[in-house]
Amino acid sequence: MAEEVISLEARRRQSKRPRKRWRITPRFFLFLLVVILIWVGVGFANRYLHIVLLQGKIVKVEREIAAIKSRNKAIRQQIEEMQSDAYIEKVAREKLGLIKPGETVYIPMRSAMPDEPADVQKRSDKDGLADGGY
Repeated sequence: MAEEVISLEARRRQSKRPRKRWRITPRFFLFLLVVILIWVGVGFANRYLHIVLLQGKIVKVEREIAAIKSRNKAIRQQIEEMQSDAYIEKVAREKLGLIKPGETVYIPMRSAMPDEPADVQKRSDKDGLADGGY
């Protein structure tokens, strides 16, 4: 039993042994480097995806701009054509029925269609019309 008895002084020396501290090892630096690289990689991938989406939108808007420019060009040509004297005269003659001073207007009569009967029946006096009267 004497061997099991430890002096008080020895006991105090054993209890004052240094605490275990965290040691910074090369493994810790490697782990930290991997975490930082993953963080940078995710950020890069996120920004790259954002840039690709924006480039797609830019292409779409550029196509819309080109389509609108071509439509504007066609409308400007149509406006120039409508402001010409020849177009104004054509519209005045066809839609408004106007003529120039000194012109004679000829109105063509409708000719008989090939499928219409050639002989026309005369009206009787019951219709209230006399022979050849209107």
